[in-house]
Amino acid sequence: MFRDASVTEVGLKRLGRESGNNQINSAFWTHPAGRFSAQWLSSFSHIIYPPRVHSEYVITVCLEGEVVRKQFDTSQTAKPGESLISNFGISHETSYHAINARGCEAVALAVDRQLLADMAVEFSLPPTDANHGLAFTGTFGNEIIQICARGMTRELKQRGAGHSLILESIAMRLLAEILRAWPRNQIISIPVEPKARLSQRDFIRAYEFMRSCRKEAFRVEHLCSFLGSSEENFTRLFSASLGRPPASFYNRMLLERGRDLLCDSNLSIKEISFELGFKTTSHFIVAFRREFNFSPQKYRSQPPETSAA
Repeated sequence: MFRDASVTEVGLKRLGRESGNNQINSAFWTHPAGRFSAQWLSSFSHIIYPPRVHSEYVITVCLEGEVVRKQFDTSQTAKPGESLISNFGISHETSYHAINARGCEAVALAVDRQLLADMAVEFSLPPTDANHGLAFTGTFGNEIIQICARGMTRELKQRGAGHSLILESIAMRLLAEILRAWPRNQIISIPVEPKARLSQRDFIRAYEFMRSCRKEAFRVEHLCSFLGSSEENFTRLFSASLGRPPASFYNRMLLERGRDLLCDSNLSIKEISFELGFKTTSHFIVAFRREFNFSPQKYRSQPPETSAA
């Protein structure tokens, strides 16, 4: 079950979701001025987040397992000790892969675009302006970056006295080391659209909230209350990041889960509709046909590769 603990003075959140014997744990910290947002994530199952665009850079350091990021029509894989970057204004998809009994563990640091641009001058990187930004490609890792990531993990999990000051210090060090050491042939200047979008932190929290809700219980207003955002502002930013409004995205997510459940022949369509939280089986069938252009019965009777949407 999805759970969200109380907020500390710096906005740290802990998220957990259990599914069978699998558990996803996550902890957040956000800098009071919004310059950084850090997340620690640990899971013993694969996690796939859908394509989206953020108004910030997201540096992800893999500690266990693998982290795969798709952007610029290519896939980049970070192994333990390596990092990769989701670039400002660029659509990307992220997945976390549990490789062995140790599962997958990673730290993601979201960095304000202007902060990175200001610091880039100190490291003789290409200049940026309102319509052009830097893009970091490939993967990179060194011992100092890994030490920073481990230190950030410890502070995010333990939340000791002064953790906000320590996390800010580690975040600055991690960013500086990335800008200093990232291979220059893997940094390019690209045109970008300076459009406000949902932050990495709010996307993850919204996505996990949606995954926890049955159809009958989900309301955008409840999600916005959880996030501490107005419904109008959240809907605008969410739509800009993911290409569809929150309610539409939730329905697609729910029906994709129903599509997966249809592969289990031991479950009847009625049982699946109840599991998802639809009021009636007919409601589920109509929604499924509207989203995928075929009925649940037809999907179940044909191999997935021939009936996929």
